Amino acid sequence: MSARSTVAPLLGSVLLAISVGKPCRCGPQQHRDLLSDFRQSLLKFADLPPDPCSPPHGNEEHSADAKRLLFQRAAEIVTQELNATSGDSLPPRERASQTLKKLERMSAEINPSWPEENRFHFEILDLAPALVTKMSFRTDARYFVYGIPSEGSEKANQLWRNVGEDDEIFEREVPRSLLDIYPLHRGPSGNARFLAKFTRFGCGGSLGVTYEAREWDPEDNGHLEQIIKQEGALGLDDKVDGFEWIGTLQTKGPLITLPYCWFSAIDTWDNPSLCAVDTYDLLGDDVRFRSRAYNRPDLVPIAKAIEYAQKRDYAAVLGYCTSTEVAHKLVRDIPPFVFAEDVRMKHTGKDKERVEFGLDRTYRFDVEMLAGRWRVVAFSAQ
Repeated sequence: MSARSTVAPLLGSVLLAISVGKPCRCGPQQHRDLLSDFRQSLLKFADLPPDPCSPPHGNEEHSADAKRLLFQRAAEIVTQELNATSGDSLPPRERASQTLKKLERMSAEINPSWPEENRFHFEILDLAPALVTKMSFRTDARYFVYGIPSEGSEKANQLWRNVGEDDEIFEREVPRSLLDIYPLHRGPSGNARFLAKFTRFGCGGSLGVTYEAREWDPEDNGHLEQIIKQEGALGLDDKVDGFEWIGTLQTKGPLITLPYCWFSAIDTWDNPSLCAVDTYDLLGDDVRFRSRAYNRPDLVPIAKAIEYAQKRDYAAVLGYCTSTEVAHKLVRDIPPFVFAEDVRMKHTGKDKERVEFGLDRTYRFDVEMLAGRWRVVAFSAQ
């Protein structure tokens, strides 16, 4: 991680201490209150189906707020238990696990008719000195990270805190969100790292995917830093004629690979045709992007040129073309919506292709491999 130097005025420190405070070793009453709140949150879903996309459809009007509260209460209960003196003899992971198992049992009692996978569940990554907990309920999932920040003082703080959590639940409200978490290679500093893979989808259609890697440095005021973020899409299946899937998810070792696809103008149905796999180097304290490989590098300049032409971004379009004439023509003639429906191709020479597609109009592109990369050499619309 890059070194940081933080100078905080005394007044700011006082205000921060007042507004944030320190977690306390809460007593039995506070524990009962949090458990009661969690139970009440579970009861709010008692009359709803386990899957919002499945009949019978209940009143989902306030379910988003209830869902946030349920996850938040579960996270607070874990923090409280990690700081409970009665559990000091057990390792932190075991204390968190025992607590979350109680919440699992409570969910099973309140929602006995639900499928097992839709009830409250959890998974823990022990990335000492940090704990990462994945929590799932119904068709949603979140993660919370716990640790003991040093706060830059000579005497380390001895209380556990929720030092960070995902932002996906606030950024995207979708009927279904799956989550997978993976430990990642640590750099020379030894800071805990992990990857979260969110798969988001509605009641039908294709899927969205987000990769998010985080690193926790207890010496950096307990800051949970985002070190990788990559968004993309996944189709209804990975079999699009002429567009084979590329890469596999690899999270072990200093080099990781993240595969994904994205929707573009050359798609032929509700399945993204273009896919890529990104490689990141985790060997050092600074995570570095290594490379990107495409399943169809010959068609990427066409899709990118159309994307930027629709935004009337001439400079960006020119980066994918061999001449100003071709770039100007694309910016001038490409309409706001282009859908390929059917991609027709033929080889016109060594490392040369002609590509045609379109619904109401036929768009024709000539592409050529020049200096190790494919570029658009000609364009016409009929």
